[in-house]
Amino acid sequence: MTLADGKIIIDTSLDGTGFSDGLSKLGSMAAKGTKAAVTSITAVGTALIGCATYAIKVGSDFEAGMSQVEAISSASSQTVTTATGQMVDGLSALTEKAKEMGASTKFSATESSEALNYMAMAGWDAQAMYDGLAGIMTLAAASGEDLAATSDIVTDALTAFKMEASESVHFADVLAQVSASANTNVGLLGETFKYVAPLCGTLGYSAEDAAIAIGLMANSGIKGSQAGTALKTALANMAAPTEKMAGAMDN
Repeated sequence: MTLADGKIIIDTSLDGTGFSDGLSKLGSMAAKGTKAAVTSITAVGTALIGCATYAIKVGSDFEAGMSQVEAISSASSQTVTTATGQMVDGLSALTEKAKEMGASTKFSATESSEALNYMAMAGWDAQAMYDGLAGIMTLAAASGEDLAATSDIVTDALTAFKMEASESVHFADVLAQVSASANTNVGLLGETFKYVAPLCGTLGYSAEDAAIAIGLMANSGIKGSQAGTALKTALANMAAPTEKMAGAMDN
C-alpha cells in the first residue's frame, strides 16, 4: 500500500486459504482417481477371470461331449482316413473335425460334439461320423435348426434310406431344396421322415422321391407327423392293396 510519506509497503503474507483448498481438492481428486482406477482394474480383472472361466467351461463341455461319443462309439479303437489321406485313430480324427467345424462355422466345437453324439447313437462308425459331420452342419446352418436336432434327422433318414454317411451333404441339399421351394421347413420334414422314411427305404423309394411327395403334401397344408402318417398309409395300401384299391390303381 502507499503511505502518506510516499513509502510503498508490500505485504508478503500470502493468504493460503485458496491454495490449501486447492491442494485439498487435488488430494480428493487423486483419491477418487485412484479409487476409480482400482475399480476399473478390478472390473477388467473380473471380466478376464470370467472369460477364463467361460473358456474352461467350454473346454470341459467339449471334452465331456467327446467322452460321450467315445463311450457310445468306441471311436478310439477304430481307424479313420482323414481328408488329407492320413490314417489316424477315430477319436483323434473326430476331435479335430469337431474343432475344425467349430472354427469354420457358426457352431461351436461343443455343439459339433453333440451332433457327433447323435451319429454315434444312430450306430454310425467313426469314419461315417467323420464323413457326415460337414453335411449335417451345413444343413443346420442353412435351415436355422438346432444342430443336434438336425443331426438326429439326418442320421435317422440316411439309415432308413440305406444311404452312406458320405452322402449326408447330398441329403442335406435335398432337404434344403424342399424347404426352400415348398411350404415347409427342415424341422417339419424331419418329423415327416420319422414316420415314412423306413417304409420308403424298404419299398425302394429314394430320399428324392419321398422329398418330392412331402413337398407336394406340404403345399396342400399337410405337414409334419400328419404328412408322415398319411404318406405311410398310402404306401402301405399300395404295397398290399385290397381288391377295390387295386382296381382304383389300375384305373
